Amino acid sequence: MSYIHCPNDNHYKPNESLKNLFEELIVQPFEHDLPVLSEDVKNNKIYYWEDIARILKQGQSNFDEVSFDKPSNEYYFPKDKVSIYCVHHMPRHLFGSYHIFTNCLTPMSEKRKVIFIDFGCGPLTSGIAFRAFAGQSDITYLGIDSSRTMLDKATTINRYGPNKYKDSFFDKIELIRDYDYLKGLLDRYIENGDRAQIIFNFCYFFSSPTLDINDLSDVLIQIMKERNQHKMCLIYQNPDHRSLSGARRLKVYGKWKKLKTNLSVFRSQVTQSNVETFSYCRLINGLLHNSAVYYEILCYEYI
Repeated sequence: MSYIHCPNDNHYKPNESLKNLFEELIVQPFEHDLPVLSEDVKNNKIYYWEDIARILKQGQSNFDEVSFDKPSNEYYFPKDKVSIYCVHHMPRHLFGSYHIFTNCLTPMSEKRKVIFIDFGCGPLTSGIAFRAFAGQSDITYLGIDSSRTMLDKATTINRYGPNKYKDSFFDKIELIRDYDYLKGLLDRYIENGDRAQIIFNFCYFFSSPTLDINDLSDVLIQIMKERNQHKMCLIYQNPDHRSLSGARRLKVYGKWKKLKTNLSVFRSQVTQSNVETFSYCRLINGLLHNSAVYYEILCYEYI
């Protein structure tokens, strides 16, 4: 599915269908429901980014609760905050994920079954990127997000698909709010002997203030022990740690380091790490902005 194009080294563009998806499901609701913020974006107001960061609490807001923003004296409902999040974050997360997949993962064989587990899936952002990378491979998508409103947005976007309701992005898809259900889902979607490849994707997931690394480690270790005949891959993505304050760097990257330590009991660990700068198009006025992203990939080659 070639709906993401790369005309230059690290500058990605959506095709017309994906542009239409952005326009109809993301931009238009934003402009309709939040006209003041929309005007600030169109007029390139310098305080817009500060307003967004405050309203969304650096992306850590509860997207299922109504929030009151004192400086603007405005209430923001769950669908408003999801809309703001999509406009503000979705482009760079989408193209950042696509860049990592296309530059670091082995091309998907159509004969290979893949289980893509997306932690903090949001509005299906990394899912869209992975489907574009993997093409028509046999993919089961398991998305996890604590917000029901965000999962509802992901469901709507999945149904729209890459060709405007002709096909969904994923036919085999489950969207859940708690990763404790993962084991049961894998039992449902993996048959004995199918040797499916399992990919765990963490796109900005470790920024969550409520993330319990020990609980997550227990779930992953249990899955990796029971599915030790499968190839597995963990993909971590977050802002360049050099751009974070010392306290936030410890909270975000420290959690990832702890998870790696907890999983180090497994053999054949291969680690890749790098810092990349991605170019992406703002959805509303088309301006280009750069975003530095840190990523690591851990591969467990059991077979």
